[in-house]
Amino acid sequence: MAFGRWTVDRDLKRDIRTTPIGIANDEIEGRLEDEVECPVCYTILLTAMKIAACAHSICGTCADTLPTKRCPKCRTDFDSVSVDEETRQRAGEVPAKCSLCGFQGKVRDVLQHKKADCTFQTVYCRREGCHDTLQRGLLYQHEESCDYKKVTCLCSYKTIQMDLDRHLKTDCATHPIQCPVPGCGRPVERAKVAVHITQECKQTVASCHVPGCGFVGRAKDMAGHAEEFAKKHVGLLSHYNDRLKIGLVEGKLQRSDASLAYGEVKAILFTIPYFKREVAMGTTAFTSPSRKDVFNAEWQVSLENQGIVWYVYLCLVSRADPLHLKVMFLLQSPDRGEDHAICLSETLEVRENKKYGTTVPYHKLTEYSDHGDQLVVKVLMQKVSASVKM
Repeated sequence: MAFGRWTVDRDLKRDIRTTPIGIANDEIEGRLEDEVECPVCYTILLTAMKIAACAHSICGTCADTLPTKRCPKCRTDFDSVSVDEETRQRAGEVPAKCSLCGFQGKVRDVLQHKKADCTFQTVYCRREGCHDTLQRGLLYQHEESCDYKKVTCLCSYKTIQMDLDRHLKTDCATHPIQCPVPGCGRPVERAKVAVHITQECKQTVASCHVPGCGFVGRAKDMAGHAEEFAKKHVGLLSHYNDRLKIGLVEGKLQRSDASLAYGEVKAILFTIPYFKREVAMGTTAFTSPSRKDVFNAEWQVSLENQGIVWYVYLCLVSRADPLHLKVMFLLQSPDRGEDHAICLSETLEVRENKKYGTTVPYHKLTEYSDHGDQLVVKVLMQKVSASVKM
């Protein structure tokens, strides 16, 4: 499973920081002259400080740590020191060689090389929170696998690499987990497990929906049961229908005895190309290509302009039996932002060659067709049935 970076990986916009760099004596080419050598620690005077009383120079570290304020060369007492820019410049001109990679040049060139280019120079990882140090040549490889690398899960949750596994194991809605029903084991997105168990899993134990039948078995066995006991089911349903009629006539049934039961949800994507271009040319009606195999039917979506009002419709093109459905239209956002939802409040009895819809704001149609002048409409349909307590 692949995960993308955050929209902007700001960590990698940072400058690469090196550990402290300098020039060791064994990197100096030839003998170091007295004028550019510290008389205390015998290192090159890259941080030369001039003693005001006698004009001799020592390095900045020794100037801060001398036990007494006395020149180590002429033993003159002094009160203050100042930056010796001339000596620093001369020290920078001394020939040197990088001990890490062999680069040659003047001292200032070698220092700049270590700071910016040397693949063997030790640097810090740029990831926020990471304190690892490593050779510059290994930095990019490390940063790609760093525990502190910012990643975005497929469910859009933003985290860092080290916390991703925990998120996948406990929280991620899109991460596949095994169906918990014994005998199934199918990988299902975590957020869809409940739907899978109740509507799709062939190993789920279910009861026959025919009142009075009493058969209990696996979902995979229901088709065979319905075929084997079809004659019995017809009798049971006829009897149940008679009981409903008698209950209504005798006034034994009340509204509170009935309730709606909501079943499986299906989604279909419909595409209407060149919407804005066609509208500009005077087109007032659009029909999407048809889609099949949802609830064993063929479907289309259409848009129509009636005066100043636009309507969106769902049409059942082909199916022998009617369906009772709850329907929602979703105009899909071209930039994967928030979709625009249009919900039909009533339960529909959907019949063949009939269309069902509602108004839709024209500015929403144009807004959601910005990407390639293509309008994508997702239709969510949920089966609805009724049950009566008797």
